[in-house]
Amino acid sequence: MIQNSIVAKLWLTIVGMVGLVLLLLSFLLQQFFDNYVYQQQGAELQRVAYSVQTLIEKNPASLSSNVRLANNIAAIFDNANIVVQVPINDQNTLGKVFQSFNQIDKQLFLKGSPVIREAGTGGKDRLSVYLLVKNPRSGTTGMIQVTQKMSTLDAPLTRMRNLIEFAVVLGVLLTTGLAFVVSKNLSRPLVQMNKAAEDMAHGNFHHRIQVVTNDEVGRLGRTFNFLTNELERTIAALSVEKDQLSSILSSLVDGVVAADGQGKITLANPPALRRLTSFYALAELPSSDRDKRLPAPLLAMMENVLRVNQTQTREMNWQGRDYVFVMTPLYESDGSTPRGVVCVFRDITEEKKLDRLRKDFIANVSHELRTPLSMMQGYSEALLDEFGDDPISRRELTGIIHDESLRMKRLVNDLLDLAQLESGHFQMNYEQIDFGELTERVGRKFSQLAADQVVTLETKVPSEHVIILADADRMEQVCTNLVDNAIRHTHEGGRVALTLTRTEKFARLSVADTGSGIPKDDLPYIWERFYKADKARTRGASGGIGLGLSITRHIILEHGGDIMVNSEEGQGTTFTVSLPLADLTLAPQEE
Repeated sequence: MIQNSIVAKLWLTIVGMVGLVLLLLSFLLQQFFDNYVYQQQGAELQRVAYSVQTLIEKNPASLSSNVRLANNIAAIFDNANIVVQVPINDQNTLGKVFQSFNQIDKQLFLKGSPVIREAGTGGKDRLSVYLLVKNPRSGTTGMIQVTQKMSTLDAPLTRMRNLIEFAVVLGVLLTTGLAFVVSKNLSRPLVQMNKAAEDMAHGNFHHRIQVVTNDEVGRLGRTFNFLTNELERTIAALSVEKDQLSSILSSLVDGVVAADGQGKITLANPPALRRLTSFYALAELPSSDRDKRLPAPLLAMMENVLRVNQTQTREMNWQGRDYVFVMTPLYESDGSTPRGVVCVFRDITEEKKLDRLRKDFIANVSHELRTPLSMMQGYSEALLDEFGDDPISRRELTGIIHDESLRMKRLVNDLLDLAQLESGHFQMNYEQIDFGELTERVGRKFSQLAADQVVTLETKVPSEHVIILADADRMEQVCTNLVDNAIRHTHEGGRVALTLTRTEKFARLSVADTGSGIPKDDLPYIWERFYKADKARTRGASGGIGLGLSITRHIILEHGGDIMVNSEEGQGTTFTVSLPLADLTLAPQEE
């Protein structure tokens, strides 16, 4: 914990440095005071020795009295003692001491300078001063020894050491408190910066540093606050831009996918993910490769884009559908080094289908109009040329022109009805009608046509009323189209059956014939405009133009119902119309 705390580190560093300095200072002070006390005490002993020297040299006759007087003077010092020997020789005590002097001390002593030595049984427990003395009468020389025990100096030295130790302890304590305060004040902005940096790492940019000083730490805190504000604004702007980009990509119908230079996918919007997921599922790739790399066709396209370093557009059939791919290279920050590609692809299957239907529509309309127009042109030219003088022939030509004009009118009306139904602008007059009566009426209307075609027409309706909410004219148009197609596509001797049934919520009308049926491959396309299966099934000029079933289906869907077909080639076809029954508790509604 201490290793990770800047407060503790600063505190320990300051305390350690001050403590070390105080310890060194206390050691030096103790040495200084020890030497100072020794020097002062030696100086005092020297003054005593000089005093004894003066007494002896002035009154050499009374040596003993002088020594007593000197000892009285030395009594002022604790444990001090004076020894005088005049003369000195190798046999007496001081003579032996003189012999123990080194050469330098002997020279100093003989010159009259005092010699200070530390000696004793314990090593250095006594301090002695030796001084040369001369007898002016006899001319002999002697030695004065002034000695004092070192233990007398222990008390002042101990007091001095105690004072130094007290000062050291007090200094350490004061330094500890001061160092803690200083380290706390110095580290507070740093701790706040660390906390703010941690919050910034978690996305919180609201933390600010409290700046109370103008020093380097204070300037660092202000700079950190400025950096935090700039980062907050930058991150906010990037977040808004990212959300906008994400919303745009998610709302696109087109697929958008980005990949790096190795083909690994780095971004894909939902339409692209759905298409890629289905591709990976069909390709049976290992799970580790799914949703990571571009499919093989796109990888080949990416290699070509990176090689030529240009945007390319390509149409491909992918998983049974037509797509247009637009792939653009992505660059590094230098703007020249490619780092990947972004591909936008669109499903144009329906567009191509609509374009094909548009072309087929124009071709079919042109084909359907060309025949009656050609016939009207030919017969009208014949009339203009006064072809034939027989009124009956002229009337016959006029009748053909009239029939063809009616045929063209029916074609145009059917086209208008179909366009209105598909655009949703077709007006329906809803009312409660009896579906059974409508079915019987249609059966009676086609009874004569069925008889002419030698086809048996049967009509079956339930005994109870079958009430639906519908447009009577449009429902009769539906039944008419279905019955007319059934009769026209049924050979002589065949049978057409209109059967109306009722369930709990629906009325079902089935129109079944025993005709040639519809080929299986043609069944998905019978609801398209101008679509006719085998043209050989249409009898002569009475054949339709391929709009009836398309109009029928749109009318049924507008009524909230559904129409289904079941056919087998050579065995007949059955159309089944399902419509919801009317709620008799409600009044008839009109639109």
